[in-house]
Amino acid sequence: MIKSHTQPFKYLKYILLVMVLLCAPNIAKSQTDWSKVSLNYTSQCNVYSFEITGTTDTCFTVHNTEFVDKWADPVYRTLAKKFTAVFADTGLYYGTIQIRNKCQQDDTTIYLTLNVKCKPEKCQWFSAKLKQYNQNRYFQWQLENIYPDSCLNYQYRFYNFQTGKTDTGKHYNGLCNYTFPSAGKYKMTLSIKNQCKNCDTIFSKEIVILAFQNAKLQPFLSRCDSLNAWMNLIATDPKDSCWKHYFRIYSDPSLDTINANRWNNPSDASIYNKYKFLDSHLLVSTNNGRFLSYRFPKKARYILAAQWSHLCYSQDTIIYSRFEIPDCYAGLTPQLQSKQAKEIVQMCNAMGQTIPLGSDIPKNQLILIRFKNGASQKVIIRE
Repeated sequence: MIKSHTQPFKYLKYILLVMVLLCAPNIAKSQTDWSKVSLNYTSQCNVYSFEITGTTDTCFTVHNTEFVDKWADPVYRTLAKKFTAVFADTGLYYGTIQIRNKCQQDDTTIYLTLNVKCKPEKCQWFSAKLKQYNQNRYFQWQLENIYPDSCLNYQYRFYNFQTGKTDTGKHYNGLCNYTFPSAGKYKMTLSIKNQCKNCDTIFSKEIVILAFQNAKLQPFLSRCDSLNAWMNLIATDPKDSCWKHYFRIYSDPSLDTINANRWNNPSDASIYNKYKFLDSHLLVSTNNGRFLSYRFPKKARYILAAQWSHLCYSQDTIIYSRFEIPDCYAGLTPQLQSKQAKEIVQMCNAMGQTIPLGSDIPKNQLILIRFKNGASQKVIIRE
């Protein structure tokens, strides 16, 4: 008997039909519309900026990009959707961009060939200058003769010699603002790299932040209206010519509006924060040393500002003090007439205070006359 071989295939068509029905949903599910996905780019010489579009859906998880040169050596890799690639030399570069859809369980690959024809010139750093401005612990640096360029990468670092730690500073197109945390010695380093031309340069500078916590002002009224003030020496080297000391005295009617309790409370420093210290209110300004002797002209309120300034480091500190001077001339009735002025001049000459006869003597000022017998008398010569 001859056996028929057609019987085993009797149910084959049914088996294939079942397999198609089972697989059909997965086949339909795996179909991604890749026509919406594209790669866009722009170029400037050897710098290429890329962006993969059409993959905003969270299903797209992998964006694997790689460029190789003509020798098939990798020159750039990234997983970002938006990126910038810098090619160091001219020639052909071959890119593959693989995009995967985890929801549909499929992926696609974009192939790209770039012909880089522009070779960048070398960097010219000789004209670059780093300009520095500071006020005490606040510093600002800005580059001159270097214009904003997307190829430039800036990095500011600040090394603390006291702690051995390094801090980084934020910047905008090379402009950096930084406040040093405390007094001490620091090193600022700015590194600039031109990614397009593959060259870099470094600026560095050591910075000293002075400590002013030992600054002290000692003011005292030697008489009713006479002030003597002294600033202590905080310079480590007394011969340091960068140090300057300033005394300034301010007064204006606005000080009279301050409540007496606040004015007489030495711990209330808010008065100095709110006072404007205008030049029109400035009575005295001296830089003749750390000692001041001054006589207040009239009854009023006054503010004394003592400033320690290091001109070379552009750092300073100011300590304030305030005074309320009464009417020191009240009750002094002797008012000498012009004919009596000669007698006072002669008396002053006899006591060693030489005032030539016929010269003008101070008017409307207090004069202290000391007699040989030890007695003294205060008089005012009026107009």
